[in-house]
Amino acid sequence: MIIDRRPRGARGRALFRLGILAATAAAGAAFPAPAFSQASAGFTLCVQPGQPACVFTPGRPTEACGRDVEAYIASVFRYRECLAKEGERAIRESNDVIDHWRCRERGERCRK
Repeated sequence: MIIDRRPRGARGRALFRLGILAATAAAGAAFPAPAFSQASAGFTLCVQPGQPACVFTPGRPTEACGRDVEAYIASVFRYRECLAKEGERAIRESNDVIDHWRCRERGERCRK
C-alpha cells in the first residue's frame, strides 16, 4: 500500500514545490563542482562524454548535428587524455606506497 503524504489543494502544491526547490538548492550547495574533468585533491574526475542523439535519429542529419558530432569527437579525445593522466597518477601513487612499504619492512628502496 502506498501512502501519499503530499498536502492537498493549491497551498499544499505550493508547499510541495517549495520543498522540491529547497532540496534542489541543498543538493546544488552540497555538490558545487562542475561535471567535467577537473583537478582536485588526490584524483582527477574524468567524465565520459555523452553521444549526440541526432546521430541515431531517423532522417537526414542536419548541420547542427555535424557540429555536435565534431564537439563529441573533441570531447572524446579530452576524455582519453584525462584517463591516461589519471592512470599515470594512480601508478605513481601506488609505486610510492610500495616503495615506502618496502623501505619500512625490508629496508629496500629507501629514499635518502
